[in-house]
Amino acid sequence: MLMPRASSYSQPGMAPGQPQQYDAPYAQMMPQPSHHLILSLQSCVSSTASCVQTMNEAIYNLNYAIQDHPRLVTVLKSQRHFDLVSGRDIEQAREHIASEVRPHIDELCRRAAAEISREDRRAVALRNRHEALQQRLQNLRSIDKHQSKLQEAPPAPTDPAVQAQLDNLNATLAALKHKKLALLAKADALEAEANPHS
Repeated sequence: MLMPRASSYSQPGMAPGQPQQYDAPYAQMMPQPSHHLILSLQSCVSSTASCVQTMNEAIYNLNYAIQDHPRLVTVLKSQRHFDLVSGRDIEQAREHIASEVRPHIDELCRRAAAEISREDRRAVALRNRHEALQQRLQNLRSIDKHQSKLQEAPPAPTDPAVQAQLDNLNATLAALKHKKLALLAKADALEAEANPHS
């Protein structure tokens, strides 16, 4: 049982701040609080203080956790739109794209085929020219071989007509040698052009 609290109002004939005095019979009738009651009241006060402290910590943590809530609401706000497209619409769109792309692809294929044919013809022409030049080189080598045999032969009698004919042959051979060198250089250039990756 709680004890009566002294009134804060001044009583007649009592100085301010002086505790209220009860009559002796009434004071004797008032029950005195037991030690167990006092301990229970202290435990209740401690539990209440602990609850208040826990609530303060919970409020602080809650404020800290939701202080960025308005921004998160804006960031996480998203709208999803779902459109259903029929298979017929997909096929029509595919055919439309194919009709637009097919002419360009056909034109590119035609150009590629024409370029390949042109390169094939050029390769055949270069091969034929190379073979012709090889044949001419063989002829020139046979002429050089024949000339070397003539030079190794014993000198013929110094007849003016024969000497003049030999001089003409030597001049012709010199011209053929010069032509042979030019043809060799040209053949090397054509072979390099025909086999650019070798």
